[in-house]
Amino acid sequence: MNINDYYGARLEPTGRVLRLVIDAVNECNLRCRYCHPGEVWRTQQLDAAVVQQAMTAADDAGTLEVVLTGGEMTMHHQLPAVLDSTHLLRRCASTLITNATLLTPEIQRQLAESNLTRICTSVDGITNDLHGSARGKNLPRVLDGLHRLAGTGKPTTVITVVHRGNWERAIELSGYLADRRLAVQHHLCAPSYSGQARENYPELALRKHEFHSVQTLVDEHQADLADRGVYLTFNSFWPATGLAPIRTGRTITLQQLSEQIKDTLCNIRPNGEFRLQATTWGREMVGNAALGSVHDQPPSRLLRNAESVLADGSAKQLPRDVEARHKFQIGTHFETEERQATDVLIGHADGNESDVELVPIRSVDKHWALDNPLDISQLAAELKTEPQDRRVLLHPTGVMLIFHRRHSLVTVLRPAEWNAVCRELATQERQPA
Repeated sequence: MNINDYYGARLEPTGRVLRLVIDAVNECNLRCRYCHPGEVWRTQQLDAAVVQQAMTAADDAGTLEVVLTGGEMTMHHQLPAVLDSTHLLRRCASTLITNATLLTPEIQRQLAESNLTRICTSVDGITNDLHGSARGKNLPRVLDGLHRLAGTGKPTTVITVVHRGNWERAIELSGYLADRRLAVQHHLCAPSYSGQARENYPELALRKHEFHSVQTLVDEHQADLADRGVYLTFNSFWPATGLAPIRTGRTITLQQLSEQIKDTLCNIRPNGEFRLQATTWGREMVGNAALGSVHDQPPSRLLRNAESVLADGSAKQLPRDVEARHKFQIGTHFETEERQATDVLIGHADGNESDVELVPIRSVDKHWALDNPLDISQLAAELKTEPQDRRVLLHPTGVMLIFHRRHSLVTVLRPAEWNAVCRELATQERQPA
């Protein structure tokens, strides 16, 4: 079978829910000042059997990726059983997020033997002072864990929470990761007003101009780092500003897509609650976004319910600028009264009900990346490389998605553009090597 026939045979429909995040454990061994779950000293975990049911339901539904996180995922009492469940996935990618401070040789072996597609970990700076300015001075332990993750053979993504104390030197870390081949991606993200971060937000939060400054740094170094093997991106720029990065093209991370398109993500909390993410950030929720509990209904039914609610348009979202004002406190001066308004909105304080009006969700077919130019020949050439790592999907809106499983990257195309890619694949197949 030639490559064009290969992709034609593997074209598959998908639903609107492209990503399922399973917060399988609540507790964590760290006390980061920007922690969005909060109360991570409370023990609460999803049973491994429930996690398995959720993963297989996502796989059956055509979901692109399941994310196992917490809390600190390596503290799950049934971690070996959870990791064994990843072998049941046939097409869905699986990602585990860890702070990398508790990685023993045994856990390293379990991760290596799992069917995880990639592993994410957090590093906040190139020095212990930078790294520890909001998450504790444990950089040597984290770097040891990062080397253990490299030893698993799984692609590693490093996540850096950029805040007032470290953003100016975040790119130094990108270079360090590239030079030592410790990561294939480096994601920068801003702390959100959620959980423990609410108490420390005035000291940590990026101001609006700093969002632009971080994105400028990314724009300046992105191409060089890509040549050195590290994909650098700032996940929070569009949600905070409404502006598209200048070097994005048609491909963004699935994490970014799920933050920007509010009908693509669902979340299962450690208490079993199954949430739509249309009006949530971190662990905060506007109104009632919960559809039920995995302790009362099978995850497969909850996923079907989510698809139904999202398809009929009854689910709504906050306007982007309104969400940015509350999630990142954009346009505020971090005064008590302004934060009080957000606390009322997310149910942490008494007060008059918010008059914020929810709006219809703009789905993938309205994503700004579709307005960017597309290099048909380059995309076709990329598709010829490791085709088994890519899925080609038809979204309910008619848009085509190409998902790179190992790197969790999504390329968006119109149907006519996909047809042009197929013609180019056929042309390249006929050309002599």
